[in-house]
Amino acid sequence: MLYEFKRNPAFKRLPPKLKNLYYYLAGFVDGEGSFSVSVKKKSDMKFGWVIDPCFQVYQHKKNKHILEVFQQVFRTGYIKPKSPTSNVFVYCISNRRSLTEKVVPFFLEYKIITSKWEDFLKFKEILERMENKEHHHLEGFKKIISLACQMNDSGKQRKYSLGRIFSSLGSSETIRRVIP
Repeated sequence: MLYEFKRNPAFKRLPPKLKNLYYYLAGFVDGEGSFSVSVKKKSDMKFGWVIDPCFQVYQHKKNKHILEVFQQVFRTGYIKPKSPTSNVFVYCISNRRSLTEKVVPFFLEYKIITSKWEDFLKFKEILERMENKEHHHLEGFKKIISLACQMNDSGKQRKYSLGRIFSSLGSSETIRRVIP
């Protein structure tokens, strides 16, 4: 399978065995990747918020080819500049099915070894809860939001705090009356 990477500028430097490449990629994610779950305000959603899980790997544009290796391995996702003027590119997978069927099994097999592992486990649990449609019910929605806010240094870069999100939900009785 490594032959399919032949067009990649780093082809000759890639590990000769696919399994070694996978361990390399897992280690790369340990340093340059993230498992995140953003919570975005969206008034037309049932609870006024959308839960958006995403797997990302960042790299300077001069090393964009490593992001292309990720894309070839996972056979999904996209690569884009981090921002319009950035020299940093990001490989993203945000499709829940791809996250569940490709990303999660990959990292269960090729484990990361830093504290990012705990974020991965929460990420996996959130995906499982969403697969079970727990986010369609207030208590499940709140549990998922709580887990998301515990990830990545307790969400220090979050736009909305857990308190702000929860306070916008009102009481469960109010929500039951407003939302059928």
